[in-house]
Amino acid sequence: MTNEDSQTILVIGATGTVGTELIAQLTQGGYKVRALTRNPQKAARFGSSVEVFIGDLNDQASLAPAMRGVDRFFLITASTQQDRNALAAAKEAGVQHVVKISTQEAGWTPVQGHGHWHKEREELIRASGLTWTFLRPSMYMSFALSWTQSIHFRHAISSAGGNGKLGAVDPWDVAAVAKEALTKPGHKNVAYELTGPELLSFGDMAAVFSKVFGRPIQHTLISEVEQGEIFAKMGAPKYTVDGLLETFSLIRAGRFGYLTDDVKKVTGQKPRTFETWTREHIAAFT
Repeated sequence: MTNEDSQTILVIGATGTVGTELIAQLTQGGYKVRALTRNPQKAARFGSSVEVFIGDLNDQASLAPAMRGVDRFFLITASTQQDRNALAAAKEAGVQHVVKISTQEAGWTPVQGHGHWHKEREELIRASGLTWTFLRPSMYMSFALSWTQSIHFRHAISSAGGNGKLGAVDPWDVAAVAKEALTKPGHKNVAYELTGPELLSFGDMAAVFSKVFGRPIQHTLISEVEQGEIFAKMGAPKYTVDGLLETFSLIRAGRFGYLTDDVKKVTGQKPRTFETWTREHIAAFT
């Protein structure tokens, strides 16, 4: 399949967790892809199949060249001001549709946790005049990469998630839904809540690691204070740490303990399992 005559699709956040997967899926599908990045060295991985623009979401003027000639774009941001800048540049260029990464909690009533930040950005997009698709994923399975050192040195993972379960989702599946929303009709002004196919506690994830690695991996319950210290050592700013700790409190309370079928509804394929994700990324842990 080729889409040589299709409109160019802009991916903002192209070198991130979902953006990298999305670029790969779009280029494999023959679509014309443009990537916006602050770091040209990271974008070099895309080769000649992707048109790379250098820009910064904090600088609205730098976004204008990348937006020209684009009909729709993928957006992931770190602040509401970045959304304002992207939307202003998109409207000026005549862009029609945005596919925006939000979060699971933004669709809850009442909104909780990180959802407050993302809901604010969703409302900004609703009022922009562009059509939109909101993707509200559960925790990415790739969060498990934060445990590489503890698995390697302690044969264990630690969390303040208690025994709460959640439907962690493979970023590949989030990208697959984004691809459909960017390239196929029927996704305008729709929000999708994206989970994996199974409810897992962090202890269950440790059991999956044990199976895949062929050696026991334990799960250690830790306090919120200890969890916050881990996030801080990873370089997260205080407001991010606070938001993550609120999310972990919701995990402990079982608030994420449900699954949706939106991945299959949009892509036609069942979402991938945590075991599949782990096997594909085993090199990162060894």
